[in-house]
Amino acid sequence: MVYRVVVSCLLLLAVTDTEVTGAYLDAPSSTYCTIPPNVIHGKQPAPTDLIVTCNRRRQEYDESVKQAVQAIRDHIMKQMQATDPIQIEVNKFTADLPTMLANARKSEARRELDELRTRVLVAAIEAGRVPDALAQYFILGAWAQWEEIVDRIYKNPNPNPRHIENLLGFIRAVPGKGDRLDFYHQLKKHMVEKKEYESYLGAMFAQDARHVVFDTDGKTPLNDSDVAALHTTMIDGAARYFRRVLLTGEERYDLILLDRNYPELFDLVFEPMFNISAKEMKLFDSWQLMKTLCRVYRPMAKARMFKRTAQLLVDSFKWEKQNEFYAPMLAGYLEACLPQINTDPATKDTIAEVQNVFSKFKPKMNYQSILKIIDKAIHTYAA
Repeated sequence: MVYRVVVSCLLLLAVTDTEVTGAYLDAPSSTYCTIPPNVIHGKQPAPTDLIVTCNRRRQEYDESVKQAVQAIRDHIMKQMQATDPIQIEVNKFTADLPTMLANARKSEARRELDELRTRVLVAAIEAGRVPDALAQYFILGAWAQWEEIVDRIYKNPNPNPRHIENLLGFIRAVPGKGDRLDFYHQLKKHMVEKKEYESYLGAMFAQDARHVVFDTDGKTPLNDSDVAALHTTMIDGAARYFRRVLLTGEERYDLILLDRNYPELFDLVFEPMFNISAKEMKLFDSWQLMKTLCRVYRPMAKARMFKRTAQLLVDSFKWEKQNEFYAPMLAGYLEACLPQINTDPATKDTIAEVQNVFSKFKPKMNYQSILKIIDKAIHTYAA
């Protein structure tokens, strides 16, 4: 397109630069005089005034031609004067052509370089190389490219949860609370759409986003809609997933690994995980749930799991036909797990609290009496 414009302008310049002079419109007068055919063939004598008449007619014709040529010349000059403003602008344009073409080449080269840098930035984020990613981010001045960066990561033909985890790590390092907020909103849109927030990623997202949705005290909302979208929604999604894990035992290693690898995220979703509705209790599988309790990683996490499970049973079931079976089962699992829990002296008070919950199952019964209902060896084997 640029070259077409340039060529057109050069042609117009060539035309308007051409002078209208006598070299093109002036011609010498004719010296030819027409002789009548009868005179040529000897059929009549030549008139005595032939030369005079011929010269007069030739002069009259030459004069008429000169008048016509002058009229054409005057018309062309008027047209050229009318094109003077165009010629001035064309001259300006052609004077700037070398700079324009050079700038066009520079702009194209810059676009190609920026594209390469953006690819390197995205690849560095996916690989978890935050310093390299930040270097490209600053060189590009990519603070306004949060949408493109997140979208490109989601266009990866081989998506991996680790990519999102690494993206969260990158966002965590981005300076500027407003810039991080933009990143979180764009990422939240994709994670909710693909239900990725129903995992440890949702808890990780919420943990990070709390720094931009709450004031420095960690409690005062800066914007209620941001808190709802970037914190509450993500915690609810993660807790919903881990409730299902807890109740069914399916994917229990996700919960176990959460406590081992991300203890702060386990603590974040712990209480919401136990906010179990009556509808969700229909998923309850006693054996699968209780086999999970002692398998979490930290001794305190084990103790807390037993305490909340005991209270869940008290709140959800009656003794007859249900807790008369569930409570002894839970007591047996707790007894089998105590050697592991007691490795942390800090769990002493929590263990006492757990055992006190057992007195709520049935009057005149406590942890020890309920424990004796089912042989401890059964739970030691199961655990």
